[in-house]
Amino acid sequence: MKKIIVLIALVIAPAVSFGQSMFDKLENMDDVSSFIINKDAFQLLQKFNPNMGGDGDAVDIFKMVQNLKELKVFKTNNSEVAKKMETMVASAVKKSNLTELMRFKENGSKAKIYVKLNGDKDTVSEVLMFVSGVSKMTEGHAESVIVSLTGVIDINKLAKLADKFTNGDRKKSEK
Repeated sequence: MKKIIVLIALVIAPAVSFGQSMFDKLENMDDVSSFIINKDAFQLLQKFNPNMGGDGDAVDIFKMVQNLKELKVFKTNNSEVAKKMETMVASAVKKSNLTELMRFKENGSKAKIYVKLNGDKDTVSEVLMFVSGVSKMTEGHAESVIVSLTGVIDINKLAKLADKFTNGDRKKSEK
């Protein structure tokens, strides 16, 4: 009987630990700041009425948030930790079979954005962004940043919101 219990425990243990993100260990590292919103917080937001304010953008944002499971942001200004973060991102990309959506380089900073595609091509289940070398742009406040977003993310809604905010900023600067 003891052997069966031990065998069951050994089978279940990896399944339980697999549910945690490999980035969770960053939360306990020195020189790493973290910001995490979990599924419970997103579910709590679903209880609020987005139509109360009457702002169309707020309603669109609220609808996107309803389908999110988790948002994690980790940042460091320690170059050694930044190297570890880069290795972790490379491992996560390979392990989760993420597709590179885009990458860019500006003023010594590099950013890469990866997604986990769903079958319908209109939604993704994960967005992973890694920005490195940003200390010049942030005046030393951050060297590297990881942003991980999971849930059902509608690319069309995200693009529409990004377009609204970008065009809104452009219109304000033209005035």
